[in-house]
Amino acid sequence: MKLTSQTNYAVRMLMFCHSKGELATVKEIAAFYALPERFLFNILQRLTAKGYVETVRGRGGGIRLARPAETIWLGEVVRDIEESFEMAECFEEK
Repeated sequence: MKLTSQTNYAVRMLMFCHSKGELATVKEIAAFYALPERFLFNILQRLTAKGYVETVRGRGGGIRLARPAETIWLGEVVRDIEESFEMAECFEEK
C-alpha cells in the first residue's frame, strides 16, 4: 500500500502533538518536519473535523490531540485521510 503525502503529514502532525504534550502550532510542526504550512492547514481541517485534534484560538492558541493518543489507531487515521483506499491493485474496481 502506498500512502499519500497528505496521510504522511497527518500522522506526523498527530505524533508531534502527542510528543509535545501541550499546545502546538502549525508553524512549529512545519518547521520541525520541513513541511509546507499551507498544506498542513488543509490537513488540520480534516483532522479537526474527524475529531483527532482540537484547536484553541487566540494568543497562545494552537492545536492538541482531542482524545488520548492510546485511542487513536493508525488504520483509522489512514482510512479517514486517504481519499482512495486500495490495498493492492487486484482490489481496484475496473
